[in-house]
Amino acid sequence: MADAGKMTYFAGLRSRGEPTQMIAAYKGGVKLEVELIDFDEWGKRKGKVAPYMPYITQPDGKIFLDTVPICKHLATLGGKFIVDEKTEKLCELGNSPPLQLADPAYNLPDGGVSLGCPPYDELKPLALACIKDQLLPQLTGPFFAGAEPGFGEAFIWHNLDNWFALCKDDIAAEVGADGMAKLQTFYDKFAALDGIKEYLAGRSKVWGVPGSKANPKSD
Repeated sequence: MADAGKMTYFAGLRSRGEPTQMIAAYKGGVKLEVELIDFDEWGKRKGKVAPYMPYITQPDGKIFLDTVPICKHLATLGGKFIVDEKTEKLCELGNSPPLQLADPAYNLPDGGVSLGCPPYDELKPLALACIKDQLLPQLTGPFFAGAEPGFGEAFIWHNLDNWFALCKDDIAAEVGADGMAKLQTFYDKFAALDGIKEYLAGRSKVWGVPGSKANPKSD
């Protein structure tokens, strides 16, 4: 098993750290230590250890940056996912607005507005259109890559996981019954893959900063 080193990301956020862990977990392909830190600890490291997260500290001590290259790197090391241009572009779509903005919309109390993200009511129709017009046409089999998944599908599954939590009924209305059936079939099949299933069973059941849509404040 290839040793990728240690991946560092925020604790408690259902965000960019998830696809990296799923790619490493798939069929047990990659050894990846996971370090989840809080905002205070990140404040001590930002600009000193790395400019942003996630980052990987490789076995030789070198820092590996940028989410899509990290995902591709882990998939290449693991040798289990399809790695090609199509799935890399799929990963880029998942890591870009509007799909990726489900992360702050779901996890942060203000939905990321203070970070420059659009308000949720403006973001949601953009995401619905993207799912219908850009994402769904690429889903030609059980997976976007066909009979077997490509590495970019981990990020798309993550996107759908958050968007389903935010507005699944709205997605179903946007894409129609057939479109929703395709999305749900992909979502379920990917979640049942060897290694992915075990990762999901073991992940946190509580997400988001208190006051967020993921973790609403109690009365």
